[in-house]
Amino acid sequence: MEITVREATLEEGDALLDLWHEFTSHLSGFNDRYSAKAGADDHWLSYFENQLVDSKYSVVLLAEDGDGDYVGVMEVRIVGEHPIFQLDRHGQIHGMYVRERAREAGVGRALLEAAEDWLDEPPREVDFYRIDAIEGDEEATAALRELGLSPVKHAFEGRID
Repeated sequence: MEITVREATLEEGDALLDLWHEFTSHLSGFNDRYSAKAGADDHWLSYFENQLVDSKYSVVLLAEDGDGDYVGVMEVRIVGEHPIFQLDRHGQIHGMYVRERAREAGVGRALLEAAEDWLDEPPREVDFYRIDAIEGDEEATAALRELGLSPVKHAFEGRID
């Protein structure tokens, strides 16, 4: 499969909602709190238009196949250094999603390589990035390991009754 990765444009916000819906549907299959709230489309579009597009410190990367169909998406941001720990400014990848029909075709690798290139450019120039996988998504966990990423922490959650 031929894959092209590029930065999403302001005009593509509405078209990206389909990918975002697939992503939230995928996540909610593991934890129903990740299903979209009423009015979520408008909130996401506002966030996309006002904080992600044309920013020095955040980007939405879009993967297209040879027919120009969107097959993957990823949000990348710069996170500040920690005030106490020796945790330098770094990249944080949110919302990486590859359509099921395009998995195993190199889309995830192409998105990560584009993210690494973007993170390495001035003014960002960070040394590392992090990406989360939802608990129970063994396919995503295996794919991230296969791509050479290593786990560095586990997030735990407690319920207050």
